[in-house]
Amino acid sequence: MKELVKEELIKLIEIFSKNILTLDGYWFLSIEDRFGLEKAIEIDREVWEKFGISEARRIKNFLKIDEGNLNDLAKALEFLSYAIVSDPLIEKKHNSIVLSIRKCRPQSARIRSGRGIFPCKEVGLAHLSSFAKTINPKFKVRCITCPPDEISEVWCSWEFYLE
Repeated sequence: MKELVKEELIKLIEIFSKNILTLDGYWFLSIEDRFGLEKAIEIDREVWEKFGISEARRIKNFLKIDEGNLNDLAKALEFLSYAIVSDPLIEKKHNSIVLSIRKCRPQSARIRSGRGIFPCKEVGLAHLSSFAKTINPKFKVRCITCPPDEISEVWCSWEFYLE
């Protein structure tokens, strides 16, 4: 990999990002098929909450963030494992950051397979809250919109602010 050029490395990051979402999707569908959607969401929430901590620790270390501020969090959100394939929009407001996901591969795959939209708000909140709190324990997250909410121009949108 050390011999790859920048364009190849970016393509490889896209592949890794798709791979993690594919693995999560297969895992989730197996749980859903065996135990039902409600139990799958419960387990998925726990898994993504733990993953958010691990993911944030690695990104925090990579970016050399101590106790992050809003600018640090905005930068860290760019490195979410699924960011490169999700067309995220990260907007800095006066006292907050808003993350909007414009492409959602898991939701698109569910729709294509006939399973319908997955109510992922609880899972997203668990993941992004643990991620943000790992960057700085004073961060809070508020869901602006996420399924099962009605979908508009974005799949989901989250506001981050310091307590």
